[in-house]
Amino acid sequence: MSLFIQWVQQAFPPAPTWHPADMPDLSGKVVLVTGGNAGIGREIVKELLRKNARVYLAARSPVKAREAIELLKAETGKTAEFLQLDLSDLDAVRVAAQELKRRESHIDVLYLNAGLMLPPIGELTAQSYDLTFGTNVIGHFLFLQLLYPLLDSVSHRPDSSDPARVVWVSGFANYLVPGGKLSYSTFTDGPARRNVKRGMFAMYAQSKLAQITLSAYLAKRAAEAGEDVVSFAVDPGNIQSEIFRGDKAWYLRLWERFIMYPTAYGAITPLYAGTVSEALEHNGKYLRPWARRGDPNPAALDCREQEKLWAWLEAQVKAYLTV
Repeated sequence: MSLFIQWVQQAFPPAPTWHPADMPDLSGKVVLVTGGNAGIGREIVKELLRKNARVYLAARSPVKAREAIELLKAETGKTAEFLQLDLSDLDAVRVAAQELKRRESHIDVLYLNAGLMLPPIGELTAQSYDLTFGTNVIGHFLFLQLLYPLLDSVSHRPDSSDPARVVWVSGFANYLVPGGKLSYSTFTDGPARRNVKRGMFAMYAQSKLAQITLSAYLAKRAAEAGEDVVSFAVDPGNIQSEIFRGDKAWYLRLWERFIMYPTAYGAITPLYAGTVSEALEHNGKYLRPWARRGDPNPAALDCREQEKLWAWLEAQVKAYLTV
């Protein structure tokens, strides 16, 4: 399928046939949403609270998180839990995982939603990775690894018939990676990163491709190991959100004005993947707006690419895996 047709199908999807109000009651479920204080993450938290889930809002800024929690309480009558999480610092990720393990015995749904796009080129993570890739992928990968025992913890979940779910919030940019594959030399600072075609957008696109790649591989690994965990990668759609860290180019401002949907639409596909029994049929697959199966960049489904990325990430986070 041509890139143009893919874009049309993603940018102008048919009206949703499933809505957050269709979610089952989530009483007893423990859910964590990274980046839950703003944008799509905040919408996900809001709808989960309305269905009685115990929701952890994981965010970097305590001030912004507390403000979001108070607004969500006014809207839903329910209070989200705060977990401080800075995905751009692997030491801070480890501390956040330690705190959650102290507070919970299991997790039913983990939304890897937080992310950023187009930060200034000089900004790097605490461990000197590209800030976009380091936050969107490396930080999330470490967080997942540290919390995996809470996901694969059948005896502690109230409904052991329903597997734990990991939902990676990716996006259409996975098709727009220069050369179609991940370029590992750009993940740390240097000439390759600073001269990459399409600049910092290429780093964002690579992070979206990496998320789908990891989701597909996680689903396969868990199934082969007999673990009670499923994984989905979702494209939330062209959504008005707060993902931009740097200045928006003129074409992005036009895109936002004429093509983007209200933020609430961005929660539809992630919530479907994370809560509905029918979604289990799509384990390891890619869902596009609104809760429909799609075909990602073929590189995400390449077994060798999956194994290479997983092994590379394991090497990067090895020193931080002790909790």
